[in-house]
Amino acid sequence: MKTSRQTLPESQVIRLNESDSFPAYMAVYSPQAIDDPFVLSPVAMQWSEHIVLNRLRDCEVFWQAQKQKMACDLSALFKSVLSQYYGDNYIAVFASHPWQCLLYLSYQRQQQAAGVYFLQSRLSRNIYRSIDWQVWFANQSILQTHLEASNARGFNAARFRSRQAQLKRFVDRIGLAGPFALPQVDYQAFSRRFETWLANIWQWTMTPAEDLQGFPWISIRQAEDLSRARDLEYPVNQFQVVEVLLREDFMSLCQLFSGSDQEHINRMSWQVVLFNQQTVNIDLSFRHPYSLHRDAPEFKTALLQARYVYDDLIGELQARDKDLDLPETMPIVAWRIEVCERFSLPPVIWDLFDHDAVDVPRQALFHLQNKLPVSIESYCTVNSFYPEQSFRSLLLDEDPLDQLDQTQWSTQSIHRPLFYYQAAKAIEKPAANRFRFLERCASHWWQGSDCRDLNRDYYQLRGEKGRTSWVYRSADGRWFKHGEYC
Repeated sequence: MKTSRQTLPESQVIRLNESDSFPAYMAVYSPQAIDDPFVLSPVAMQWSEHIVLNRLRDCEVFWQAQKQKMACDLSALFKSVLSQYYGDNYIAVFASHPWQCLLYLSYQRQQQAAGVYFLQSRLSRNIYRSIDWQVWFANQSILQTHLEASNARGFNAARFRSRQAQLKRFVDRIGLAGPFALPQVDYQAFSRRFETWLANIWQWTMTPAEDLQGFPWISIRQAEDLSRARDLEYPVNQFQVVEVLLREDFMSLCQLFSGSDQEHINRMSWQVVLFNQQTVNIDLSFRHPYSLHRDAPEFKTALLQARYVYDDLIGELQARDKDLDLPETMPIVAWRIEVCERFSLPPVIWDLFDHDAVDVPRQALFHLQNKLPVSIESYCTVNSFYPEQSFRSLLLDEDPLDQLDQTQWSTQSIHRPLFYYQAAKAIEKPAANRFRFLERCASHWWQGSDCRDLNRDYYQLRGEKGRTSWVYRSADGRWFKHGEYC
């Protein structure tokens, strides 16, 4: 008797590894010392010597946009960044609450795992619900240190350890394997029996809320003082004059950065002193991480943001003081501008993601092309794993012939640079700690006569001052430079 196999509709297929939402926090473990904690976000906390927490919610719009551009999932996107800083032996856990990140990170360290894990995925969530009491208590000694450092309200270390021991005896006596083996427990009842802070930890473990709920978050303050103060020689009430002076201050800020133009800014604070000695704090926030270096010397983006908030400020002051005999525009006598939130993006990321894609009318492009001595071209992917043949140029009015899904080919080239050399340049063998393996490509050997170029092993080679090159080693051990990330 024949039986027919029925397939579920697309909407009913369960994807265990698919992330349902954007994670608000990340915990990353690296066996090496973490030199730069501001990798995915400008807001970070040093949990321990080898563990750093990042708050990702501040950069959600940016990372979601990059995910769409690369046609890949968040896992592939974040791996490309984290591997630049931590190599291949890191563990990164993404979740809605930092404590849940730490719990799952402890579990994966016990398993001697590596890579990226999302608690939003169903598979990781099911594993998370199976953690035992050893994992649950593992980070509480470090948590006590942070609670004391932050002067947490109502926290007493001796009482906390006493209630902790009482809870351990309780779970041993009734034989529960882990926290999720308990039925639903009321927070108030748990708090009365085992102390408020143990009840808070219980709540952090069980609920997926993004609210910290008392978690002792202690942000790392970046070492450099990236600020500029200016006392004006005379009161100024025209933004045209303010703009010129701000441009000078932005140029000075560029020179204060200790790193290269990998440094990106998420938020700046502009403290303005008005003619009546009132100080107004203004936030200059950027929708996507902003590079002062790349916008120099005009700084159009930063100055536009300053103009918007300046106009809003003047409007509020005029509405508030309309009954007073004050100038139409309140003069400014001094200000201080400071970089509050910044983080680093490796060359492989900002090389691809520096500018947002914008919808430009095709007719406007045609008019622009008429004014230029060369044709406007774009590029599309080609279904080939061989780097030189994985893309081709398109004219303005030309459509790509292949309309199939390009996700596979876009993902394949996620570690490749934008800038290729027309002919690879021979180089000396680099030092072992300078390069990181990316992929192996097989050449079209049947089209050439040089059998020594049968296979290529591609690497990212780190040079000085943050410069990163794209190099490969041929089958006979020779090294070549094939492209640049910056």
